[in-house]
Parts: sequence; structure tokens; C-alpha cells
Amino acid sequence: MNKKLYFVLLLTLAIPRLALAQNPINIDEYKVIDQSRFIITYEAMMTDDSLKPTKHNYDRLVLMVGDSISRCYSNTMHRYDSAFTISERKGHDSYKNMSHFVGDSGGVWKPDVYKYYGSKRMTVMHRIDEARVPIYLYDEPLDLMDWKMSFGTKEILGYPCFKAECDFRGRHWTAWFTMQIPVKDGPWKFCGLPGLILEMEESRGHYAFRCIGIENQKKPIIWYDGPRFEDYQRCTRADVMKQEEDYHADFIGYIRMANPGIKIHIAKTDASGKYAGSEEAPEGYKKVLPYNPVELE
Repeated sequence: MNKKLYFVLLLTLAIPRLALAQNPINIDEYKVIDQSRFIITYEAMMTDDSLKPTKHNYDRLVLMVGDSISRCYSNTMHRYDSAFTISERKGHDSYKNMSHFVGDSGGVWKPDVYKYYGSKRMTVMHRIDEARVPIYLYDEPLDLMDWKMSFGTKEILGYPCFKAECDFRGRHWTAWFTMQIPVKDGPWKFCGLPGLILEMEESRGHYAFRCIGIENQKKPIIWYDGPRFEDYQRCTRADVMKQEEDYHADFIGYIRMANPGIKIHIAKTDASGKYAGSEEAPEGYKKVLPYNPVELE
């Protein structure tokens, strides 16, 4: 889109996790890489600000498990991509902001993780919050977690579960997995236990994944490879972490860097808090966002 970019920042409101539109993908353009055997849905709980540990955001993750490949992605992001795709089919050059799809849950889980069982690796597709920046791809091995079995059992959705723990990149995690579903997989990057992970809990209560549904369904597991594939940027996980740090440390500066020539206006309010016009943000204006990544190191 060659339209003039224009952005208004509401200073009087806390900026939600995804107040801006993220980089959408046209999901009409894909290739099928496997067929699912199971489709597992998780509720993902996130804490954006470690200084406000009781304020949580939520998203739903979908884990599609095939014979040789699995994919774990955000349902909110999928709905957003779907809306963008429908808009493009109709020849429109605009679509609803991501915040329309977030609703009261307040959050979007950004990594889209593909696990390749045969080659024992995963590919992570990561989108930075701001639109019109690359969609990043990086690879990692599957055997990242050093699991320790623990005492304890419980039932989740009718499945008997066992307990395991691990330290992973600055956080301590407790997993509950069931051997009645012999799939060594789980939400996000988690895998490697002798059964499907149904719950993951982080010790500080900042993050959690809880299974809310399991289905035996055959559906295509897809990889998007349309024209936007050329915009994917291969990098390392360290590169993505640096981009995220820069984005949160200077939100406005990041927008200006990613979109040269963008006009940024700051919204003004009257005494009652109502919108009262806007003024252009001065050069050097800075906005810091809370940063509490799931991987701390």
C-alpha cells in the first residue's frame, strides 16, 4: 500500500499489547506440509508488565499435531490473517485493526512454531508488534528442555497426568503431561516428554498454558509461501530478541525507524478525558512499553 502513513498515540491510555495492526499474511497462499492427527487448544496466559503481576492477558493457541510436523499458532492472529485475506479477495486495501480481534482478552501470542520431528528442529515465525516490518524466521533444535520428573499426578480433561519440571531461558516451568496421548509435543516450543503436555505453569505466575480441548481431526498443516514469503527475514533468536527490546525501549523511535517519513501525532484530551484533537510528536519523543518476555535469556 502506497498510502501516507499516519499514527495517533493516546497518551492518556495504556497502550494495549497490540493496539497497532501487525504484519498480516494472505492465507490463500500456502502449501500443505502434513495432515493433523490431533488438534489441541490451549488458553495462553501472559503478563506483559512484571511490575503488575496480577494483570494478565489471554490468547488461544492451536497445536496441530501430524505424523512428522506440528504447528502451534495464535488463534487471534489466524483470525486477523483471515480478515486481511478476505479484504484482499474483495480488492480492498484496508482491514480491521488487530485490537478488534483481541477484544477483552487483551493479548496475542506472537510466535508461530513449526516442529519437524524427523530432523529434530523447529522453525519459529515471529512478528514484531508494529506493522510494515519483516516477519522473522529462525531455527532451533527440538531438544532444548532438560526435563526432571517430579512426584505428583492430577487429572486434566479426563486424562491422568504426570508432573515434570525444567528451567528454560530464565524461567522455571512445571509441566503436566499425559501418556494416554503418545505425542511428545506441547504448546509453544515445549516438547520432549513421553506424552502430550496439557499444562505448563511458570513459577512466578507470569505465563501459563492450559489445555481446553482435544480433537482427533485430520486437517492440513500449512506453510504460507505466497508473495509475502519473500518478505520473511531469516535471522537468529538473538536478532528477534534485540528487535523486541528496541521496540519496547523506544516504541515511537521504532515506528519511525520501520516507516521512514511516517507522521506521528499525539492525541490531546480535555479536562474530562475526552479526545480534543492531536498535535505532531516532536523529534526525539520517546515512549517506553513494559517488557516481560517469555524468554529472559
